[in-house]
Amino acid sequence: MLRCIPARQSVWCGMTRCAALLALLCGLFAAADGRAAEDPRIAARKQAKEATVQRAGVQRALSKEMPQAVRDLPVCGTIQWTVKEMPFVEKGPHGGISGMGMVAIAGKVYVMGGFIPAGDETDDPSRRTSRWAHRYDPESNAWTGLPDMPARREYTRAIATDKDVFVLGGAVQMRPTVPSAEVFRLDVSQKMLKWRAFSSLTVPRTHMAVGKVGRYLVVAGGNKYDLAEKGYSEATIQNVTEVFDLTRPDRGWMQRTPIPGRARGWTASSVLNGKLYLLGGVTFAGDGKETPRSRTRLQESLSFDPVHDKWAHLADAPIPISGWQSAPYRDRYLIVVGGASTLWNDVPFLYDVVADRWMRIASPLPPGGLFNDPGVAIIEDTIYVAGAEGPGGSHFNHFLVGKIRLAE
Repeated sequence: MLRCIPARQSVWCGMTRCAALLALLCGLFAAADGRAAEDPRIAARKQAKEATVQRAGVQRALSKEMPQAVRDLPVCGTIQWTVKEMPFVEKGPHGGISGMGMVAIAGKVYVMGGFIPAGDETDDPSRRTSRWAHRYDPESNAWTGLPDMPARREYTRAIATDKDVFVLGGAVQMRPTVPSAEVFRLDVSQKMLKWRAFSSLTVPRTHMAVGKVGRYLVVAGGNKYDLAEKGYSEATIQNVTEVFDLTRPDRGWMQRTPIPGRARGWTASSVLNGKLYLLGGVTFAGDGKETPRSRTRLQESLSFDPVHDKWAHLADAPIPISGWQSAPYRDRYLIVVGGASTLWNDVPFLYDVVADRWMRIASPLPPGGLFNDPGVAIIEDTIYVAGAEGPGGSHFNHFLVGKIRLAE
């Protein structure tokens, strides 16, 4: 005997079955994608724990528990900060971005690649590695999307010339993460923008120091990720220095004198007065098998002169810091921000390349120590800080705009 169901009930039951089926399919897809649905109570506890870690990191940022070595530095001015966002990146702490290439050309800021924890809404297994490129115009306060790079890149670095952007090395998140030696070039003076392949580095790597010194592109240090070494070890950290002579492109990249002393990555780097500066960073020792694996942050500051192929030691940074970045200012100074020491760093530092001395700026980065592996660029008297990573693996889409006011 057939059992009749009223039309309204039939529709409701059909919708219920569809919803159930849709939920099942979504669950299956999420599970297949490695992102299975989580118990709301577990998710809430995780979020509460993350919030606690983030608050603790910001509350104990360097400006709030300043070591004596930092406190004793001369204070040389202020920065008036404004907090904006990068609209093409999801908000943190589960979104955000870090490890992108960032440069300034002709009064505009360019941002390429990066690690984007929220992914790019594709099904690509490497979706958490960005291939995006964007340009920020300070005059219009607007971002413009540029053509995607030929490949995804995170923890990459960028170099600017008068009209070219070079994106160098970096890695792609796969199983495992794969470091790259590729270099991409974008001529921003063209009406029709198009990325082109450029001569590859001699060593695949991430987190390196880069810059254009005269006619040379220079890359130094970094890390060559190797899953067999759990990513980071004495065997993966690099001391290789290589240069590309723009007047002799037929020669390609050429290795020069390695970084003296310990290999390193995660340094701040900038070019000024014919030299590439490397500030701080991190190194690794041991293989984790016969000898324990250890990580050491560095205070050491170095400069490299590619014309004479010569490294020089400079005044040490006030404390060991890694994951910070810098940009040149007024043909004399390097402003260095972000990174981490024993505490997350929110103190802007100033290095005087003429006097070879360190100072600090009395304006902590808002909203605290959330700027490990940021992008940094300076245009005239304005500094731009983008990203990055904060406590507990959190990431953010902050875009700080700071008006620099140095003491005369």
